[in-house]
Amino acid sequence: MRYVWDLAKDALNQRKHGLSLAEGIPALEDPERDVWIDDRFDYGEVRTVTAGRSGSQVLIVVSTVLELTEEGEEFTRITSVRKAKWYEENWFDFS
Repeated sequence: MRYVWDLAKDALNQRKHGLSLAEGIPALEDPERDVWIDDRFDYGEVRTVTAGRSGSQVLIVVSTVLELTEEGEEFTRITSVRKAKWYEENWFDFS
């Protein structure tokens, strides 16, 4: 899996949440992660929300899977990464 993001969005995420978009990759690859589709609005694309661990913290990552390459490889565009709020951590058994 390859990950991509917009550099301006990365800078904005760092100012807003104190995390780079790259810091969300371990949460996306966490074998114990929980993933759901964000269908609150019509975004014009399928957005997924992932709750997963990155080190000792639980992160919430918003991403979109992009098209497959000719080699069959998917690209995931990361659009937001933030620390999970205390109550979000309690939704999942990350112990």
